[in-house]
Amino acid sequence: MRCVATVGSVTLTIELEDDGAVRAVRLDGSEQTVDWRPVGGRTLSAQGGRAGHYSLLLGDRSYEMFIRAAGQQESGASAFEVSIGGQTLGVGVQDERARALAGLIGEAKASGDVTVRAPMPGLVSHVLVGEGDAVQRGQAVVVLEAMKMENDLTTVRAGIVKSLRVAPGQTVAQGEALAVIGEPAGAAGDTDADADENGE
Repeated sequence: MRCVATVGSVTLTIELEDDGAVRAVRLDGSEQTVDWRPVGGRTLSAQGGRAGHYSLLLGDRSYEMFIRAAGQQESGASAFEVSIGGQTLGVGVQDERARALAGLIGEAKASGDVTVRAPMPGLVSHVLVGEGDAVQRGQAVVVLEAMKMENDLTTVRAGIVKSLRVAPGQTVAQGEALAVIGEPAGAAGDTDADADENGE
């Protein structure tokens, strides 16, 4: 599994093995081989909840690390406190898939059209709404199969489905538009209608 770790303003991409070990770390496009593994069988989870004692070999230097789960950051990343070499650092860890999804969801919009886009290349397995359907903020509109997982793609605003750009079985590229959510029918004209009704 590939994870993204942030330490202050530094971002690292980590290849996390099934046994909890790390073999490679990428920083600013440069990959470095490491040997990072749990001591005593406890492993770090990108979703949080598990932490413990770790051994790190970096080049010809060896480090002992103690990691404690510390809840969740505002970004949605799992927060950890890492003690190494007499220092304690705050580290955020998020799996790459979750980070991509969170990045595309962004801030909720109260008005205006919102385009639901594919956070990664994949296959549309289900379309859960039809054009003209009313949807609520956070409602899933399309299910995208990617990285051997099904991902519910949601809308960040309530409204109506103005258009659907995909169908089940369709392959899509990262960033491709899947659906457009807009104002409910008649919302823009409600004020004018009220004024006409009460005006004369």
